[in-house]
Formats: sequence, C-alpha cells, structure tokens
Amino acid sequence: MPHPFHPDDFPINTDVTLEPTQIFYLKSAIHFKKDAQIYELTGKLRQPWNDFSHAFLDETGSVASKLQEGGHPPSYAISSCGNMMRTIKAMTDGMGNKICDLNITFVSFDLSTVRFPAGSEHARHNIELWPVGDSSFGDDKKHEAFVRHSIPYFWDMTSGRVGILYKCLNQKRVEIARVAGFGFDKDAVLVLNGDELDDVVALSTCIILLNGRDAMDA
Repeated sequence: MPHPFHPDDFPINTDVTLEPTQIFYLKSAIHFKKDAQIYELTGKLRQPWNDFSHAFLDETGSVASKLQEGGHPPSYAISSCGNMMRTIKAMTDGMGNKICDLNITFVSFDLSTVRFPAGSEHARHNIELWPVGDSSFGDDKKHEAFVRHSIPYFWDMTSGRVGILYKCLNQKRVEIARVAGFGFDKDAVLVLNGDELDDVVALSTCIILLNGRDAMDA
C-alpha cells in the first residue's frame, strides 16, 4: 500500500538551500545485524560541510574513531533484538535510556515504524515510513514518505549514493538533511538542519532507509 502523499505533489523549493546545524556519524549503521553507534560531531570538526567532500568525510571518520577509542559513549546507539538486519531494533541515548523502537519491514510494499513511548519529547505519535507509489521500479522505489505532527517528509534516494530528506512547507519540498555512505559502505554521515526536524526522528528514519526494503540479509 503506497503512502497517500507523493513527492510529485510538492515541487522542490530551489530558493532554499540546506544549512546543517547538526552533524552525525553513523558507525556500522548500514545493513547491520547487531549494534550500531551514532556520534554527534557538531562543533568538533574543522572542515566545513561542503556536499560531502573527501576532506569532510575523512575528518568525520577520524573524529568519530577518536571518540570511540577514547571511551566516549555514543550520542545514540541502536541494538537489534535478533540476528537479522530487518527486525525490531531499540534506540537508546548516551545514558542508555530507551528512546524508541524501529520495526523495519521485510515486505516490499509495507510500512516500517518508529514507535515512541507515551510522552516522548521527540514525537507525539509513532512514525510510519511508507513507499510512495505502487511501482517497484523507477523513482517511486527510491522514495520513502512519513508524517510527523501533520507535516509530510520524503526521503529521496534518486541522487545515487546520497539520500536527501525533504520537509513539505507551503506546498513545496525543502531540503533539511542529507546522508552519505562512508567507511566501506558500513558507516554513514548525516547532516541535518535541526531547526526543521527533531534529530531522533531524522536519525531513526534514516536508519530505516539504510536498512530497509531493498536490503538483503547475508
């Protein structure tokens, strides 16, 4: 069942460019079966974000490794409740407190869900991530849609190895985040305008995107 919202209904607002306020390194977060760690690198980098230049990506990997080797706890962690990539995963904060559950679908045309506890500061309701169309081919296959607090969002993977997150404002799509694979396709870097979306919602839906319906269990 496709999502009722489609990106074609919301043209891209080209007058607005992405201005990241937060940077995250997602370690071992692509096609993972056990655990993944997320390190916030905001304010810790010398290289400015420049559309994922090699220098920027190299520094993110280096700083994240130093944080891990130095015993710094990750900002967030994802743990699996089983040995398969697409299963229920729990997301915790740096203190080990559970924030949400990620239920990632096996089914090509079904939804994935981020489940938040009652009273969560991150979302007032669960987040459902849907394919945008009936077709398993073309651009529809490369889009996922979700709604938070009555506002539609689209993850767009039509740009190859870079995923773009759009927020719908005034009947147009505005770019608010990007993610790129790094580290032998096991790690990723997410840059986010945190003024436009809660970081946990952006990260959890991004994890689903990186491990979703087209992933194959090895």
